[in-house]
Amino acid sequence: MDDKYANAREHFFAAIRTLAASADAIQTRLIDANVNILHVTIDEFDGDRELKIKFAKILDLLAIDQDDMEAVAVETAAHMTDFEAVKVADLICDFYYELT
Repeated sequence: MDDKYANAREHFFAAIRTLAASADAIQTRLIDANVNILHVTIDEFDGDRELKIKFAKILDLLAIDQDDMEAVAVETAAHMTDFEAVKVADLICDFYYELT
């Protein structure tokens, strides 16, 4: 397997496992998945503009552009509607698929 995005694959897989392996509300699962996503940096996708843009979109939807990224991501996910949270969860799954 290609080691190019090994760190991102590892953390996105953990995020997907968190999204899928709980009976909690989708917002709670998304909050828990954020912990893994925040271990990935946008610089990991230098050289692949498309992945960089898709990752930035996920970060933007989680409103992760503040000083305290984790707190903002938790606050944003906590106030999402079910539809919005599912949309972000779908993007996370799609992004992981592109990494594999």
